[in-house]
Amino acid sequence: MTRIFRTTVLALVIASGIPAAAHHSNAMYFTTNVVTLQGEVQRVEWVNPHVLVYLQSKNDKGESETWILHGSSLNNALRQMGSMKGRLVPGVSITARVWLQRNPLYVDDTQTVWLAKHDDARKSERIVGAGEIKFSNGDVMTLGGGPKF
Repeated sequence: MTRIFRTTVLALVIASGIPAAAHHSNAMYFTTNVVTLQGEVQRVEWVNPHVLVYLQSKNDKGESETWILHGSSLNNALRQMGSMKGRLVPGVSITARVWLQRNPLYVDDTQTVWLAKHDDARKSERIVGAGEIKFSNGDVMTLGGGPKF
């Protein structure tokens, strides 16, 4: 009995030292439908629970549209971006690989992305699951768990 108890305690101590990487799934996005957006960064919200990048882009008709790139958690995004964080600033041109949303979403006053009801006036069709972004010089940075180049 003592050996089982010690083994269990040891397993718990080891397990408690492993950082939890799970946050939530990407079920809110069509992970098989990859879209590439090009445009200029309008603003970046380095907030919890997820980094948001507002990207001004043009549609097929040449009209301006603002897309919200829903990135990783703040801690993960900063770790993945490293020294490139300072380059993701308003005015910079980027190309982004993203997933389109599966259900209506909206961003509330605290800059949090939420599921919206279908008749909710706050919903946006331009909130997307961010993956990698590419700068004009070819440098690639991971913003979220979405598609890669």
